[in-house]
Amino acid sequence: MVETGTLIDSRYRVEARLGSGGMADVYLAEDTLLGRRVALKLLYHRFAEDQEFVERFRREAQSAAGLSHPNVVAVFDRGEWDGTYYIAMEYLPGRSLKSVIREHGALDPSDAIDIVMQILLAARFAHRRGIIHRDIKPHNVILDEEGRAKVTDFGIARAGASDMTLTGSIMGTAQYLSPEQAQGHAVSESSDLYAVGVVLYELLTGSVPFEGDSPVTVALKQVSEEPAPPSARNPEVSGALDAVVMRALAKDPSQRFQSADEFIVALGQAREGIAPAPTPNGAPTTVVPIPAGNGSPGAGGPDERERERKSRKRTWWWIVGGALVAAIVAVALLAALQQPVAHVTVPDVTGKTQAVAVATLRRAGLHPKVSLAANAHVASGLVIGETPPSGTIVEKGSSVNVVVSTGPGSQALADVTGKTSAEAVKILREDGFVPSTQNQASETVAKGLVVSTDPTAGTEVQVGSHVTVLVSSGQAQVSVPNVTGESQAGATDALAAVGLKASVSARETSEGKAGTVISQSPKGGTQAKAGSTVAIVIAQAPQRVAVPSVVGQTEEQAASTLTAQGFAYKTVTRTVTEAAKNGIVLEQSPGAGAKAAKGTTVTLAVGKLAQQTTSTSTNPPPSPAPGPAQAPGPAPAANGTPGAPGG
Repeated sequence: MVETGTLIDSRYRVEARLGSGGMADVYLAEDTLLGRRVALKLLYHRFAEDQEFVERFRREAQSAAGLSHPNVVAVFDRGEWDGTYYIAMEYLPGRSLKSVIREHGALDPSDAIDIVMQILLAARFAHRRGIIHRDIKPHNVILDEEGRAKVTDFGIARAGASDMTLTGSIMGTAQYLSPEQAQGHAVSESSDLYAVGVVLYELLTGSVPFEGDSPVTVALKQVSEEPAPPSARNPEVSGALDAVVMRALAKDPSQRFQSADEFIVALGQAREGIAPAPTPNGAPTTVVPIPAGNGSPGAGGPDERERERKSRKRTWWWIVGGALVAAIVAVALLAALQQPVAHVTVPDVTGKTQAVAVATLRRAGLHPKVSLAANAHVASGLVIGETPPSGTIVEKGSSVNVVVSTGPGSQALADVTGKTSAEAVKILREDGFVPSTQNQASETVAKGLVVSTDPTAGTEVQVGSHVTVLVSSGQAQVSVPNVTGESQAGATDALAAVGLKASVSARETSEGKAGTVISQSPKGGTQAKAGSTVAIVIAQAPQRVAVPSVVGQTEEQAASTLTAQGFAYKTVTRTVTEAAKNGIVLEQSPGAGAKAAKGTTVTLAVGKLAQQTTSTSTNPPPSPAPGPAQAPGPAPAANGTPGAPGG
């Protein structure tokens, strides 16, 4: 037994044990990947070593996974864990049909018919796909919270011609085995219908047709004994329903219903009290003769005359009594004719289950007639419509035809590859599917055209199912990594890791470290098509050359010399007093012959002649005012000669 909390296959966390079957335990588990609860069937370890068992267990998942129907329990996943195998199935919080029978006993015939019709819809869906269940029984039918029946456990389902048994023993539960299964003969759809007949019998009576001390005893009764009609155990079962059950339980498969559809129609007729069609070989009518008297004396004796007299007397009383009865009937008819005809309004039963709809109409005093029709938008077992429609006023006792959905049919999915998404969606919607689109990168399909569908084209899909249309978004787009500052090898690897190519060029520069990427196009963080090229520029150290000598040259000559050899220059002025040095390069740095990279700036010191200033004046400069510590000098002579005395 697996403990609560165990994580199976790194995905399914066990919550509780639901039960066990003939070859596996069933656990309630959480699918941690999808966040939903599942029923996890875990094969017993003793069977995991038996390759025949393992093969049958694997085929259960394979067979059931292809069955998507409202009345079939869905299979999600299968795998291996801890030396054994598991299947993850849809979890239904309802009860098995067997537990319902144990709790309530016989069901109302109308409810029994409703449940069995749903089982037959599941069987029909599987039969059309070449799958025979081989183990239909109430234990394998779950009633969900809405009362819908779902068939589960395709553990011994047969796909194609393969026929598996365990060590020669008959597979299945003996009470529900068809005679041909009990004898080990080949099975067919009719074998499943026999088992459905046993389930119907049990729903109507609360017990199976045959009981015994051992499975072998029960199997022998299935082959050789005729079951008692259901009405012998439950008087509420009508003769028409009796006939349907007994035909389903015919020993000869050719005398049973030949398809689930035929069985469904017969049940619908029996619900309405219509006698079912005879079995294929007919059914003779038995006439029970009335036994004759013990004889009498001769016709002409006195005893005979006395009998005639008494007979005439009885006849007279019969005539009088008959007249009296006729009078009473006439009075009753006259009274009935004088009474007004009762009218009722047809109730609305659209959307209700078949059983509820029938009961509602009967309570209203109407006579319901049920017909079945496939419908992609209404769930199986629910009423699609009624005739006359609801709200119509009709005579009490009138018939109302109720159309019940058998769920959506199925058809092959159209091939919409290469069409535009709009065209594909329109085609699938017209076929009754619910399409949705999803982008997918493609190297071969142009952007906007359909790459494929999920499920794939040609798959038999239930009408009304969701279909994903995968539309090309063109070539895949990737985010360009930022490789600036990386080495050439590192940049190339980083681009290749996301599916991009590198186109390398080099440039002499002192901006970055030699050998690293100094620029890229397109830039990092932008989107580009997978497989496209990104141009990267690698820094290359500039070449070092001798600086030419320009001392003694004019500024213009020096500039020309330096730029011609790839150097830059700048000038500073140096004041000179010699006119010959004006505009001449006096010094340079770096000096002549020094090694420097091209592009290096050479500083030139250029001579600039100092400015010569001369001043002439006709007026003498003003004399400074005498300060307090300064004695006045001698006054100038009258003729301006210094030192001449004054007059």
